[in-house]
Amino acid sequence: MKHPDAPLIADELFVAVLGAGAPAIEMTLSTAGSRIRITAQGTDPLPLIYSHGPGWTLVNGLTDRAGMTTDESGLWAQLGTSR
Repeated sequence: MKHPDAPLIADELFVAVLGAGAPAIEMTLSTAGSRIRITAQGTDPLPLIYSHGPGWTLVNGLTDRAGMTTDESGLWAQLGTSR
């Protein structure tokens, strides 16, 4: 499965978690049907500026859904159908 915006979105998520000072970042790509979910996970909770900063506008505009992980140490974005 391919999506033209997936590399850009993955980069934005990675940079946001890296900018927050994470010493290591785990990137995960999950697929289900026509959906792709990209997750960038750090080790510590992200400050608000990194979770909803300038890159967030770009990610939010290119994805169907986006948010923070339940432990607030990562970000995820979903592409494809929103169902």
